[in-house]
Amino acid sequence: MKSTGMRLAGAIVAAGLLAASARASMLSFESVEGNEGLGAYSGTMEWQRPGKDEGCGMLLVTLWNESPEENGGFLTGFAFRVTDGLLLTYLGDNTASGDSWEHISNVNAHPYGMYDFGAAIGGNWLGGGSPHAGIAAGGMKAFAFEVCGDPTLLESVDAFDFFDETEGYGFVARFKGFEDGGSDKVPAVAPGPGALALAVVGGIALRRRMR
Repeated sequence: MKSTGMRLAGAIVAAGLLAASARASMLSFESVEGNEGLGAYSGTMEWQRPGKDEGCGMLLVTLWNESPEENGGFLTGFAFRVTDGLLLTYLGDNTASGDSWEHISNVNAHPYGMYDFGAAIGGNWLGGGSPHAGIAAGGMKAFAFEVCGDPTLLESVDAFDFFDETEGYGFVARFKGFEDGGSDKVPAVAPGPGALALAVVGGIALRRRMR
Protein backbone atom coordinates (compact mmCIF):
# COMPACT_ATOMS: atom_id res chain seq x y z
CA MET A 1 0.00 0.00 0.00
CA LYS A 2 1.31 3.46 -0.88
CA SER A 3 2.11 5.82 1.99
CA THR A 4 -0.04 8.90 2.52
CA GLY A 5 2.87 11.08 1.40
CA MET A 6 3.30 9.16 -1.84
CA ARG A 7 -0.43 9.22 -2.56
CA LEU A 8 -0.57 12.95 -1.84
CA ALA A 9 2.38 13.64 -4.12
CA GLY A 10 0.67 11.65 -6.86
CA ALA A 11 -2.56 13.56 -6.31
CA ILE A 12 -0.92 16.96 -6.60
CA VAL A 13 1.07 15.91 -9.66
CA ALA A 14 -2.15 14.68 -11.24
CA ALA A 15 -3.91 17.94 -10.42
CA GLY A 16 -0.97 19.86 -11.85
CA LEU A 17 -1.68 18.24 -15.20
CA LEU A 18 -5.18 19.68 -15.33
CA ALA A 19 -4.31 22.36 -17.83
CA ALA A 20 -3.15 19.76 -20.33
CA SER A 21 -5.86 17.17 -19.73
CA ALA A 22 -9.16 16.78 -21.53
CA ARG A 23 -10.32 14.64 -18.60
CA ALA A 24 -10.22 17.49 -16.09
CA SER A 25 -12.48 20.30 -14.93
CA MET A 26 -12.21 23.18 -12.49
CA LEU A 27 -14.43 25.65 -10.65
CA SER A 28 -13.70 28.73 -8.56
CA PHE A 29 -15.71 29.90 -5.58
CA GLU A 30 -15.92 32.90 -3.25
CA SER A 31 -17.17 33.17 0.31
CA VAL A 32 -20.22 35.18 1.31
CA GLU A 33 -20.73 36.78 4.72
CA GLY A 34 -20.87 34.18 7.45
CA ASN A 35 -22.39 34.05 10.93
CA GLU A 36 -20.15 36.70 12.46
CA GLY A 37 -18.86 38.58 9.43
CA LEU A 38 -15.23 37.85 10.38
CA GLY A 39 -13.93 35.20 7.98
CA ALA A 40 -13.45 35.43 4.21
CA TYR A 41 -11.83 33.12 1.67
CA SER A 42 -11.77 31.98 -1.93
CA GLY A 43 -10.90 28.67 -3.50
CA THR A 44 -10.80 26.30 -6.41
CA MET A 45 -11.79 22.69 -6.96
CA GLU A 46 -9.86 20.75 -9.60
CA TRP A 47 -11.21 17.35 -10.65
CA GLN A 48 -9.10 14.79 -12.50
CA ARG A 49 -11.20 11.95 -13.90
CA PRO A 50 -9.73 8.45 -13.78
CA GLY A 51 -8.91 6.50 -16.90
CA LYS A 52 -11.50 4.28 -18.54
CA ASP A 53 -12.80 1.52 -16.24
CA GLU A 54 -10.75 2.84 -13.30
CA GLY A 55 -12.59 3.30 -10.02
CA CYS A 56 -10.89 6.35 -8.48
CA GLY A 57 -9.98 9.88 -9.54
CA MET A 58 -8.44 12.89 -7.75
CA LEU A 59 -9.86 16.15 -6.37
CA LEU A 60 -7.64 19.06 -5.32
CA VAL A 61 -9.21 21.75 -3.12
CA THR A 62 -7.15 24.95 -2.82
CA LEU A 63 -8.11 27.63 -0.28
CA TRP A 64 -6.91 31.20 0.30
CA ASN A 65 -7.69 32.86 3.65
CA GLU A 66 -8.76 36.40 2.70
CA SER A 67 -9.79 37.56 6.19
CA PRO A 68 -8.42 40.99 7.21
CA GLU A 69 -4.99 40.43 8.73
CA GLU A 70 -5.72 42.88 11.55
CA ASN A 71 -8.53 40.58 12.72
CA GLY A 72 -6.23 37.57 12.99
CA GLY A 73 -8.05 34.29 12.68
CA PHE A 74 -7.31 30.94 11.06
CA LEU A 75 -9.25 28.80 8.61
CA THR A 76 -9.39 25.52 10.53
CA GLY A 77 -11.78 23.31 8.57
CA PHE A 78 -13.96 23.00 5.50
CA ALA A 79 -16.68 20.74 4.16
CA PHE A 80 -18.64 20.33 0.94
CA ARG A 81 -21.60 18.45 -0.51
CA VAL A 82 -21.12 15.92 -3.29
CA THR A 83 -23.27 14.03 -5.78
CA ASP A 84 -24.64 10.73 -4.43
CA GLY A 85 -22.48 7.69 -5.13
CA LEU A 86 -19.08 9.35 -4.63
CA LEU A 87 -16.78 8.27 -1.80
CA LEU A 88 -13.97 10.65 -0.85
CA THR A 89 -10.87 10.00 1.25
CA TYR A 90 -8.62 12.85 2.38
CA LEU A 91 -4.99 12.22 1.40
CA GLY A 92 -3.21 15.25 2.87
CA ASP A 93 -2.11 18.81 2.09
CA ASN A 94 0.76 20.46 0.27
CA THR A 95 2.71 21.80 3.25
CA ALA A 96 4.70 20.50 6.21
CA SER A 97 3.36 23.11 8.62
CA GLY A 98 2.77 20.65 11.44
CA ASP A 99 -0.98 21.28 11.42
CA SER A 100 -2.78 17.97 11.74
CA TRP A 101 -5.53 18.17 9.13
CA GLU A 102 -7.69 15.05 9.07
CA HIS A 103 -10.62 13.64 7.11
CA ILE A 104 -14.14 14.58 8.26
CA SER A 105 -17.53 13.39 7.02
CA ASN A 106 -21.22 13.87 7.86
CA VAL A 107 -20.41 17.37 9.09
CA ASN A 108 -23.05 19.34 11.00
CA ALA A 109 -22.25 22.92 9.92
CA HIS A 110 -25.28 24.52 11.59
CA PRO A 111 -26.95 26.80 10.56
CA TYR A 112 -25.98 25.75 7.02
CA GLY A 113 -26.95 22.10 7.38
CA MET A 114 -25.13 18.81 6.88
CA TYR A 115 -22.12 18.34 4.59
CA ASP A 116 -20.66 15.14 3.19
CA PHE A 117 -16.86 15.39 3.27
CA GLY A 118 -14.00 17.71 4.13
CA ALA A 119 -10.97 18.17 6.37
CA ALA A 120 -10.30 19.92 9.67
CA ILE A 121 -7.55 20.41 12.23
CA GLY A 122 -7.47 17.26 14.33
CA GLY A 123 -10.49 15.95 12.48
CA ASN A 124 -12.62 18.29 14.63
CA TRP A 125 -14.95 20.64 12.72
CA LEU A 126 -15.40 22.88 15.79
CA GLY A 127 -11.77 22.76 16.95
CA GLY A 128 -8.44 24.21 15.83
CA GLY A 129 -7.31 27.81 15.70
CA SER A 130 -5.49 27.89 19.02
CA PRO A 131 -2.93 29.13 19.51
CA HIS A 132 -1.78 29.35 15.87
CA ALA A 133 -3.17 26.44 13.88
CA GLY A 134 -4.76 26.49 10.45
CA ILE A 135 -4.49 28.74 7.41
CA ALA A 136 -3.58 32.25 8.59
CA ALA A 137 -4.89 35.42 6.97
CA GLY A 138 -3.14 35.83 3.62
CA GLY A 139 -2.14 32.16 3.53
CA MET A 140 -3.15 29.30 1.24
CA LYS A 141 -3.17 25.52 1.30
CA ALA A 142 -4.06 22.76 -1.17
CA PHE A 143 -5.81 19.58 -0.04
CA ALA A 144 -5.97 16.33 -2.02
CA PHE A 145 -8.81 13.79 -1.97
CA GLU A 146 -9.11 10.41 -3.62
CA VAL A 147 -12.56 10.04 -5.22
CA CYS A 148 -13.93 6.55 -5.81
CA GLY A 149 -17.17 5.25 -7.26
CA ASP A 150 -18.71 3.37 -10.13
CA PRO A 151 -16.59 3.97 -13.26
CA THR A 152 -19.66 4.94 -15.26
CA LEU A 153 -20.58 7.57 -12.68
CA LEU A 154 -17.03 8.91 -12.49
CA GLU A 155 -16.95 9.30 -16.26
CA SER A 156 -19.86 11.75 -16.08
CA VAL A 157 -18.70 13.73 -13.03
CA ASP A 158 -17.37 17.29 -13.30
CA ALA A 159 -16.12 19.77 -10.70
CA PHE A 160 -19.62 20.99 -9.85
CA ASP A 161 -20.53 17.54 -8.54
CA PHE A 162 -18.31 18.38 -5.56
CA PHE A 163 -20.12 21.67 -4.96
CA ASP A 164 -23.72 20.46 -4.75
CA GLU A 165 -26.01 23.42 -4.01
CA THR A 166 -29.33 21.56 -4.24
CA GLU A 167 -29.76 21.71 -0.45
CA GLY A 168 -28.11 25.07 0.18
CA TYR A 169 -24.54 26.31 -0.02
CA GLY A 170 -22.22 23.77 -1.62
CA PHE A 171 -19.18 24.63 0.54
CA VAL A 172 -18.57 25.97 4.05
CA ALA A 173 -15.43 26.84 6.04
CA ARG A 174 -14.74 27.15 9.76
CA PHE A 175 -12.63 29.96 11.29
CA LYS A 176 -11.26 30.29 14.81
CA GLY A 177 -8.69 32.29 16.75
CA PHE A 178 -9.71 35.84 15.83
CA GLU A 179 -8.19 38.69 17.88
CA ASP A 180 -11.42 39.10 19.85
CA GLY A 181 -11.57 35.37 20.56
CA GLY A 182 -14.36 34.94 18.04
CA SER A 183 -15.05 32.22 15.50
CA ASP A 184 -17.05 32.03 12.30
CA LYS A 185 -18.72 29.64 9.87
CA VAL A 186 -18.63 30.96 6.32
CA PRO A 187 -20.35 29.48 3.24
CA ALA A 188 -19.30 30.00 -0.37
CA VAL A 189 -20.93 30.30 -3.79
CA ALA A 190 -19.71 29.31 -7.25
CA PRO A 191 -20.78 30.36 -10.75
CA GLY A 192 -23.34 28.12 -12.46
CA PRO A 193 -22.26 25.01 -14.39
CA GLY A 194 -22.65 26.95 -17.64
CA ALA A 195 -19.70 29.09 -16.54
CA LEU A 196 -17.44 26.13 -15.77
CA ALA A 197 -13.93 27.09 -16.94
CA LEU A 198 -12.04 24.86 -19.32
CA ALA A 199 -9.06 23.21 -17.67
CA VAL A 200 -6.59 25.23 -19.71
CA VAL A 201 -8.07 28.54 -18.65
CA GLY A 202 -8.46 27.44 -15.04
CA GLY A 203 -4.90 26.19 -14.82
CA ILE A 204 -3.51 29.46 -16.15
CA ALA A 205 -5.61 31.48 -13.70
CA LEU A 206 -4.51 29.33 -10.76
CA ARG A 207 -0.83 29.68 -11.59
CA ARG A 208 -1.17 33.46 -11.92
CA ARG A 209 -2.94 33.66 -8.58
CA MET A 210 -0.31 31.55 -6.82
CA ARG A 211 2.36 33.97 -8.05
